[in-house]
Formats: sequence, C-alpha cells, structure tokens
Amino acid sequence: MTEFDEFNYFHPITVRFADLDPQAHVNNAVYLTYLESARLGYYEQVGIWERQAGMKTGMVVAHIDIDYLAPIFFGQAIQVGVRLARLGHKSFTLAFVIVTVPGKDPLARATSVMVTYDNETGQSIPVPLDWREKLTFFEGEDQI
Repeated sequence: MTEFDEFNYFHPITVRFADLDPQAHVNNAVYLTYLESARLGYYEQVGIWERQAGMKTGMVVAHIDIDYLAPIFFGQAIQVGVRLARLGHKSFTLAFVIVTVPGKDPLARATSVMVTYDNETGQSIPVPLDWREKLTFFEGEDQI
C-alpha cells in the first residue's frame, strides 16, 4: 500500500500561464487555489456541499500547512488528492497531496483545518451529524 492508496478522491488541475512566477514555475500562493479547488470538489463528491449553497456552506479555513517538494511548471499534468485526516467536534482536518500525472510523483503535501461555522451567528458549531455520516461513509470508518 502506498501513500496514494489512502486517498479516495483526486482532483485534476490545469496549470495556467497566469499561475507562474518570474522563475517560470507555479507561484507558491497559487498552491492555495489548487487546494481550494480540490477541497470543493471533495466536498461535492462526499455530499456535504452544493454549489447553490452560497453563504450556507458553513465552513471556514482555520489553518493551512504546505510542504513544497518540487516545482510545478506550465503545461504539467497534476492532480490533488484529498482525504479526511481527522474528524473533531467542531472541526476536521483534510490532508492533501499534489502529484504528477501519470506517475504520482509528489510535488507538495498539505493539511487544512476546517471549522464548521454558522454564518448568521458568527460562531463555530458542531460538525453536523449528516456530514459526519457522509464523511465517514466516503472515507471508510477505519481510515479516520
């Protein structure tokens, strides 16, 4: 079993020319955009987010760590793996890996702590029960 076998979801990314910095590789800040795109795709796949939800999404980013392992270049085929690493009371942690396609050579690893949030009250809330069930089902109980 490899590191990539732990991921049930991979999100394809198209590297745009606008993503590049003066050194001709993807700018470090753009990695956050790649993670965001993958995170939203993961939420849709799991069933805890709908595009029409808008402000009712109920999650905010509390913390992100990124380890940059190798540069990403224009035209390079990449994808972002996303998995649930921890499910807490009012938050959950997602693990990410950005890899080449094909080959799955790691380019970056990241984690993101997401806090469930009530936009009307401005307060954190417990992770909704239906989200817990969907996340656990998607990942498999033994993976969390």
